[in-house]
Amino acid sequence: MLFELFIVICAGLVFGSFITCASYRLPLEIDVIKKPSYCPKCNTTLGFSDLFPIFSWLFSGGKCGHCSAKISARYPLIELITGALFAFLYLRYGLTLQGFILAGTVIMLMIMIVADLEHFIIPDCVHVILLPLAIAYHFVGGTFSADILWGFGLMTGLALLLHYGYSALRGRSMLGFGDVKFFAIVGVWLDLSAIPVFLFISGILGVLLGLIWRILGKGQVFPFGPALAIALFLCLIYPQITNILFLIR
Repeated sequence: MLFELFIVICAGLVFGSFITCASYRLPLEIDVIKKPSYCPKCNTTLGFSDLFPIFSWLFSGGKCGHCSAKISARYPLIELITGALFAFLYLRYGLTLQGFILAGTVIMLMIMIVADLEHFIIPDCVHVILLPLAIAYHFVGGTFSADILWGFGLMTGLALLLHYGYSALRGRSMLGFGDVKFFAIVGVWLDLSAIPVFLFISGILGVLLGLIWRILGKGQVFPFGPALAIALFLCLIYPQITNILFLIR
């Protein structure tokens, strides 16, 4: 078990490195697969020793080995978070199909969070990949039913109402179209009974994120995607969280 856990953590660190790359390139429409890794300051192609998760950053002192430009701590931080999440999924689900599907979901949600925080964009590929993952998750768990269509329709309608309704009342958008698409995907992932809880949690997290965003002096407009991504993850990992409805009542 310890050896498997070690391998899982290493895989999480590697995918964390991929997340840092994808979250930077996708909003800028830079090829993620074919173009080799490079320093964004001096454009030097990076070698294997430059790409070893966490340790490359530590050994280089957080600087590019070619031009000495500072490398953001976001890179090892994202790698560590992804490694920890992979370890959590392994301890909870083991090496199961459900665990692998959720690991893929974590990768997409992490890309979404980082890209939205840095570029105010949720890449379309996140939605494209999360949709089949949701369907596969229901098939594996034996929960595939017509409720998926109801959830998809409900969340799409609600998101469009919030987008256009708020714009009509306040003259600015409450949800971007990336958020609208994510709402629709959430409707496929979650049972109908979990949707109110998702909305409640994402709302609370959104308020907290907005406060922190303003305290840090980043402006009045803040990305809502991270709150949505974390809320979905919590509802998936802890389905019993729907019991929160009884506390609200």
